[in-house]
Amino acid sequence: MSSLQARLAKWSWDRFFLLALSFIAVCVWYFSTQLIQPYPHNANWFESTALFPKLSLLIVAVAGLIEIYQRRHQMASGESEELDSSAANIQDAISMVVAFALYMLAVPFLGYLISTLLFLSVGCWLLQFDFRTSMLLAITLSVTMWVVFVKVLKVYFGHAWLI
Repeated sequence: MSSLQARLAKWSWDRFFLLALSFIAVCVWYFSTQLIQPYPHNANWFESTALFPKLSLLIVAVAGLIEIYQRRHQMASGESEELDSSAANIQDAISMVVAFALYMLAVPFLGYLISTLLFLSVGCWLLQFDFRTSMLLAITLSVTMWVVFVKVLKVYFGHAWLI
C-alpha cells in the first residue's frame, strides 16, 4: 500500500483533477436515465433520448483516463510536434466550462438558437477573439446548428420563451 501512496504523492494536481472529472462523468452517465424525464424505458438503445448524453459522457470519462495514462509516459516538450497541454490556461478552461453549464441551463428557457448564439459569443469573448470574427462565428454556427438539429434531424428542444 505504501508504494501506491508513494506513486500518488508524485502526481500533480491536474492528474487528480482529470481523475475527478472522469469519475463525475461516470456518475452522471450512470444516473442520466433518471435525469431525463420522461424517460422511455421500453425504447431501443439507439432511439433513446439518453443516447447522445450517455455516449458523450462515456467519451469524456475514457478520454480523461487515457490522458492520465498518457501523462505517465510524457516526453520532453521539445520532442514532439503535439500541443503542450501544460501550457494551457486553466482559467480559460474553467471559464468555458462555467459558460457551458450556464448554456445548458439557458436552453430550456431561452431556446436553442438564442442560447447557442449567446454561448458562442461569450466563448469567443472569453477566448479573446476579434469582435467581427466572434460575431461571424457565433451567428454562422448557431444558425447552422439550429437548422441541422431542429429542421433536419427534428430534435425537439421543448417550448422556450424565445426561438
